[in-house]
Amino acid sequence: MNSSPTPLETAARAALEGKRGRTVVFEFEGQRYVIKRLAEKPRKLIQTLFMRWLVKRLTGQPLPLNTLALSEAAGSMDFEARRLQALAEAGQRVPHVALVTPEFFVLAHCGTVVATLLEKWNQDTWRNELPRLASELAEFHRAGHWHGGAQIKNVTLQNGVSYRIDFEENFGEFVPLPAAQAADLVLFLNSISLAGPIVEAEARQLLPQLLDAYFAANPDPEIRRIIRRALPLLSRLASLAGLFERWSRKGIRRILILVDALRTVG
Repeated sequence: MNSSPTPLETAARAALEGKRGRTVVFEFEGQRYVIKRLAEKPRKLIQTLFMRWLVKRLTGQPLPLNTLALSEAAGSMDFEARRLQALAEAGQRVPHVALVTPEFFVLAHCGTVVATLLEKWNQDTWRNELPRLASELAEFHRAGHWHGGAQIKNVTLQNGVSYRIDFEENFGEFVPLPAAQAADLVLFLNSISLAGPIVEAEARQLLPQLLDAYFAANPDPEIRRIIRRALPLLSRLASLAGLFERWSRKGIRRILILVDALRTVG
């Protein structure tokens, strides 16, 4: 016989009624929580094949297709919940997992995502905060972890303390750790370069500074080696993208800036 739902589960299900988004914020007994639902579908095949080819080129290690299709994350809440619980046990700042059901799980609310805060920060604030976040990513890596979604939309701040959220990606379990960490670093930098308030001139100055802050806290030569190995491919892709720069939106121009910043990695 199935046990009765807990009061928290009952409140979560009530909060989900009529909501279509994957995440819903609600309050229960004076505390804020976040409900996260399953991904509706895995990655498209072409994206999966490209990611598999890219990882093989950079690391020499092929990945099974179902890994990059996020089949595990799309079929069960357990994978992300287990990662969060393991990271919490390792002393990392991630949301507390309050409830896991077959359809969703509930996390303690841990503040506002940095991508949203950045829209309101002035230049002095982001020049102080972003290098700190780069150093914290480095410390997270130095402790032997990888994120899989290290963009600033997946880092929150609450009372000046950062937390990491969104751990659906599972490819880091199948590649050498420095490769997953290098991908984290590139995703982090690219998300900052694309942020609304960061103009192109600022991005060109800021990204090398963030790289310096990262490697000062985590001077791992393997991450540097992977970035250097990726640079010829990235440079060719950037050159191709540059042909369309005059017609592009912000993204292509910022990719060129990101590649230029990565060339500073010694």
